[in-house]
Amino acid sequence: MRRALLVATCAWCLASGGVAGAAPDAKAEPTEREQLLQRYGAVLEKQLGLLQTLDHIEQHADELDAQIVKLSSDRARATDALRDAETQRANAQAQLEAMRLAAQARLRAVLHIAQLPTLRFALSHSDFADSVRKDRLLRRLLAQDKLRLQAYRSQLIALETLTQHRDQALQDLEKLDLALHRQKADAEQERRDKQALLAEIDTDRHVHARAVKDADAAHRLLTEHIEALQEWSERKYTFSMIQGKLLPPVNARVEVGFGEIKHPRFGTTTLHRGLDYRAGGGPNQPVRAVFWGKVAHVGWLTGYGDTVILDHGRGWHTIYAHLEEIKVAPGEVIKSRQRVADIGQTGSLKGRYLYFEIRHNGQPVDPAEWFR
Repeated sequence: MRRALLVATCAWCLASGGVAGAAPDAKAEPTEREQLLQRYGAVLEKQLGLLQTLDHIEQHADELDAQIVKLSSDRARATDALRDAETQRANAQAQLEAMRLAAQARLRAVLHIAQLPTLRFALSHSDFADSVRKDRLLRRLLAQDKLRLQAYRSQLIALETLTQHRDQALQDLEKLDLALHRQKADAEQERRDKQALLAEIDTDRHVHARAVKDADAAHRLLTEHIEALQEWSERKYTFSMIQGKLLPPVNARVEVGFGEIKHPRFGTTTLHRGLDYRAGGGPNQPVRAVFWGKVAHVGWLTGYGDTVILDHGRGWHTIYAHLEEIKVAPGEVIKSRQRVADIGQTGSLKGRYLYFEIRHNGQPVDPAEWFR
């Protein structure tokens, strides 16, 4: 239940050298790396398996974070409920103690009266009317004592009820603490898995090749997605007229440019179809539309995370990937330099940065040629 993508076997682990060629030892405990590959090995062999696995881990971790926030809120309410129950119980106990002391005093007084000799009590009246008055007074006092006793019993029942409420609030708080601990542990495990898989991309040739293959597949799917979008028919301005006049989408340095990139460890060459802008400083770094257009897509794309695609007409599109805090909606026509989102790290393999593309008829072009 914890992960839909967990697997029990790992043929891929052996193929990638996960056990370093050693003979299997039934008594040896699997290493953390072996356990990781056992969990994800089979799905990684599928098309987009690596990227989809990373997407799943990230999205599940985000879901766990949301649940942790809710549990924390529930815990705060449970703590307040426990505090209120304790306060009410303490007040009820104080009232009960005051009633007990008053009842003791009244009981002593009644016992004192009851110990008077009958004849002395009867002859103590000055006349018959005085006797009637004293009799009525005694009856009234006894009735009041009866009411006090009933009130004492009611307060005792109320105290027992409040104690039960307090105990239930304490149990609820303990359950929430346990659930919160489990959710945090699961979220931490998800993030450790993601970091471990990302490390495998840089250290294991087989995983690196898998990542390259998946990136190419994600590019093809993105191309197909763009081609399937309904073309915007606006013709007021054409995107091709502003080549060399655009401002960058973010105020950040270009970390990776357009073109072929050689991996320093494995020597493999891949085609980078856009620009990577490394985020500087803290969060909330705005991403702006480089030109006016219509929002053609908002949402998650495998390999790109949360993505916005703008249609500028006549087959021109700009792509903004790995976003967070998206500010625009599908179908919205936005102005040049309008804020579309913030730089994020959704679906990212290397932290917080913006991936930006310009495409014409679905094919990437070098964005650097379009900026001032």
